[in-house]
Amino acid sequence: MPQVEPSVMLNSIMGKIYNVLTNGDDTVPKSEDNFFSWCTPGLAVEPDDFDFLTQGLTGVVKKKALKDMVIEGEGGESNSPELTPAVLEGLRAQDASKQYMNAESFARLVDFVPDLAATTNNQFAAMSIMNNEGSLSERFEYILRMSQIMETKLDDKTKEKIEKFRGLLSTTRVKKNLVTDEEVEVSEPSALVNLYNQKLTEYEAAALAYNGARIDALTADNVKAVHYWGMNANILRNRVKAAMGDWVSNGYKNDYEGINAFIDQVMRRDMALLKAQYQDDLEKARITGISSGSDFFYTSLVPSNPMQAAGWTNFSFQSTDYNNSSNSSYQMKRSKTSAGGGWLGIFGGGGSASSASGQSESKVTFDSNHFYMNFSITQCQIVRPWFKTSFINSKLWRFDQNNPESSKQIVSDGGKPATGLCPAYPTAIIFIKDLVIGCRNSSGFSEAAQSWQRSSASGGGAVHFGPFHFGGSHGRSSASGERSSKFHYDSEKQEMRVPGHQIIGFKCHVLPKSPDPLSEITDWI
Repeated sequence: MPQVEPSVMLNSIMGKIYNVLTNGDDTVPKSEDNFFSWCTPGLAVEPDDFDFLTQGLTGVVKKKALKDMVIEGEGGESNSPELTPAVLEGLRAQDASKQYMNAESFARLVDFVPDLAATTNNQFAAMSIMNNEGSLSERFEYILRMSQIMETKLDDKTKEKIEKFRGLLSTTRVKKNLVTDEEVEVSEPSALVNLYNQKLTEYEAAALAYNGARIDALTADNVKAVHYWGMNANILRNRVKAAMGDWVSNGYKNDYEGINAFIDQVMRRDMALLKAQYQDDLEKARITGISSGSDFFYTSLVPSNPMQAAGWTNFSFQSTDYNNSSNSSYQMKRSKTSAGGGWLGIFGGGGSASSASGQSESKVTFDSNHFYMNFSITQCQIVRPWFKTSFINSKLWRFDQNNPESSKQIVSDGGKPATGLCPAYPTAIIFIKDLVIGCRNSSGFSEAAQSWQRSSASGGGAVHFGPFHFGGSHGRSSASGERSSKFHYDSEKQEMRVPGHQIIGFKCHVLPKSPDPLSEITDWI
């Protein structure tokens, strides 16, 4: 009956989890640019924490809210308040506020930069976050603000063509100020543009008339609309075709759109315009939190409803897996990152997630022949439409060399481990649900489990096995308050069950050297 320490068992479990998540083999090798940062303990979450991803930030009236309004009388009868428009609007406002708070909570949860250069080299074992330079969004905003980009210079032939085309789109004339009699030059749309807009308006009027008649027929509550469509559809359709023909022939449709397409194609190669677009995307994602009053940047997941999405994988760990995974390449690669080979976490109780680093391993050993663990697991990609890695990886920018604050800054030095403002960032979240752990013939586990159960029930702290959260507060607030897990221990089976969902870690991507501008670039703006 081989008894093993919790840290040794945990190494084996995490080795198999890593293989499940990466599927690395000789055909698809594991990527050295990605790693997993584990939460110790994991974070308990509820399905409604992610309603904003599918529902949006608009509030809706939900059955639970209506049920909570029911008042139980002394005689057992139920009294429901009248659902007036004002009451329904209040419920929608309440739900909208909750969605905003959940969106802010999630955005802040994933708005961090992993610390790859932690002094203990323990970033692969437990989540280590760089706090000295702000969040991921703050650093990206700083990168855009303090960057210089390559100055785009057009050749003379292209410049002449653009000037010619712009001359076709606008004209200048002298206009006298009626008050001061001062003459000034003003730019106005050319005759080509005016004709284009006139014919566009006529075409849209014909198209709207056609679509309006068709919609009236499809949703008709009178016979006239149906007959009107049946008798006049061909005439309305011909008007649309004629208006399109007139727009092409006399409204310079193809010429105008071709000119704009050429100018747009040339100017899009200008890094200044691209940088301005990225800054605009960042601003469009900015939302002000209702409770905090501070800004956050909207972030979502794919799939958008991780709790109900397909793709959950059943994970099981048995005694045979211990023998196979205990010597896995992943376990051996990471086992040196902390003393005693226990690279990941501890088994025991303590404070919330924010103070988990101070906990110590419990005096428990596992019988490797009778230990088992089961749960479902999935990865969800983090989507940040405002975070542009294409800009960070581009070789056409650098930090402002004339600014003493930014001139020596780097995003990533490309080292091993990488250092800088943003050497890595989280790309995916690892969820698990319905955790089961069996520990038959394990020394000290039954007594410890009963002690943890009492401690958790009295709010005495979190109980965890590495990234697996068994009970107590997880140290993260949401719109529904502090989240916690509740476990059930079956003393006869020596089995512990934890229903519900948890976040156990993040997949992170390591950035290459950045900025790494091309040496031949001499002109910067």
